Amino acid sequence: MSLVGLVAAIPDGDRILLDTTAVAAYLDRAEATHPMTRHILEDWVASGRNPAVLSMITVMELLVRPLRASPPGHHTLLAFIRNHPNLEAVPVDLQVAQDAAFLRATARLSPPDALVVGTGLAAQVGHLVTNDRKWSTKLASMTDRVRVVMLSDHLPFP
Repeated sequence: MSLVGLVAAIPDGDRILLDTTAVAAYLDRAEATHPMTRHILEDWVASGRNPAVLSMITVMELLVRPLRASPPGHHTLLAFIRNHPNLEAVPVDLQVAQDAAFLRATARLSPPDALVVGTGLAAQVGHLVTNDRKWSTKLASMTDRVRVVMLSDHLPFP
């Protein structure tokens, strides 16, 4: 599928939600989908083609490894999140909580998963970009509101 498939999966102008696995792939050059996440973040998000959001659950999860490895190391990740163009870490507010509660009640998502997707719903994303195949099952009933884009489905990537 490669780049052509990815362009079809994430049309120009659509806002995206990046989950922890997608950003982790961007940060890890050894990850098979790193070139794709680099393209998404550096070409599409940075240019404004596809503005992106992160949930605070994702931010929390991404900070764990650098805090364990070297406590000052987390500052680099925070600087990336704060300064990357068109990438917004969305705070948990009443709208996010309401959307997450709806997901807990209707789709029976766990609290962390509900907060991740609730963030996306509150931010009006069209796509959840991920390396976690479980999202396709978890969000099967919500394809009218948010579509799952599995990065591994678009390999090999140029």
